Amino acid sequence: MYESTQTNYHRYRLRIRSASIKRLSVFVAVAFCLTAPGAFAEGTGPFPGSAVDSKTMRIQERVEELFEQGEYQRAHFIYRNELAPIGDKYAQYMVGYMYLTGTGVDEDPTLASAWYRLAAERSYKEFINERDQILRAFSEVDLIRSDNLYLQLRRQYSDVVLLLPLIEADINSMKARTGSRLSGGGGSVTIVDARSGSSISGDQFFGQIRRRTTARLKFMAQQLGRPDLKTDPDDVNVNELKQMVREFTDTITDR
Repeated sequence: MYESTQTNYHRYRLRIRSASIKRLSVFVAVAFCLTAPGAFAEGTGPFPGSAVDSKTMRIQERVEELFEQGEYQRAHFIYRNELAPIGDKYAQYMVGYMYLTGTGVDEDPTLASAWYRLAAERSYKEFINERDQILRAFSEVDLIRSDNLYLQLRRQYSDVVLLLPLIEADINSMKARTGSRLSGGGGSVTIVDARSGSSISGDQFFGQIRRRTTARLKFMAQQLGRPDLKTDPDDVNVNELKQMVREFTDTITDR
């Protein structure tokens, strides 16, 4: 039996929910807003997914309240079905924690390990330690089941799976503007941000999309272990990228 997790939850909740790494910066560290100049740092950086919206932030706050109030079944439903599928690593960890301890669900350490493995894929030290500790206690039969469950989750919710349609949509958007090539096109069009009311030129707007796509491709290259992956949107073959993602999510790489 994995005995230390009850203590770990309270310890990690204080650390993970702290101001410095609140919600592990899953969404808010890199808010890829189209009108946010300078939002794309060099290198891979944090997960470059969609910007968090106010509705998601309210859900994150509400589920924590439900958990603290002992409404475990409702909390599990939200962690599992609303937050985990959009790449919230803390939510993925919490789904695993609840399966591991039988909190609001039937206890299932092997299923818990699969969620822990998914939560650890961005190399957060706390989650890696939890993942490794539970896997070390497994028999070979348990490890095989954990692998199979993890692969199922990975094919749905891995970071590279979540990023793939975002990259494809942005590449298609740029191509629709300029034709088969992504670069070029006039900048005379003015685009108004519906939220702020501010306006930017077409060149600025699509330049931001290009930088966002480049950042996502860099992150993909790191996660896939493919330094040869082209990160210039002009050079990306989306079908080849999809094949890389399929091969990656069909392979165990964390043990």
